[in-house]
Amino acid sequence: MAAKWLAYSLICLALWGLWGFLLKLASKGLDWRTVYFLSTVASFSLAVAVVLASGGVRVGEAPRALVAAALAAGVAGGGGYVAFMKALESGKASIVIPLTAAYPAITVVLALVFLGEKLSAMQVAGIVLVILACILLSIK
Repeated sequence: MAAKWLAYSLICLALWGLWGFLLKLASKGLDWRTVYFLSTVASFSLAVAVVLASGGVRVGEAPRALVAAALAAGVAGGGGYVAFMKALESGKASIVIPLTAAYPAITVVLALVFLGEKLSAMQVAGIVLVILACILLSIK
């Protein structure tokens, strides 16, 4: 039986693939601010439903630094989403989405430097290929 994380990862892959396609589709007739707002409202509504269905949150019990990290993640994600929408507004979905999907390379570097995580030689090769793919996608 596959690991639980793998199943969730594949669901994420499918949903995010659909997400990018639907954003580009909506952008064909709506301006980026409208698409951003509507999709964010829908996402926030889902967040509220998930939290309510799972018993709420307990922010008061968490260390302040971790609460700050979660809030900063929201700001970084939201800012990235705005930049993504602006890129998608004038760029091809077939280029913008794979290029922006290379963001885990930044996460990997930060995890190596600040969290002390280690990579195998195969994983380093994967990161190098991601960077190479970004370069190839950027060439006209």
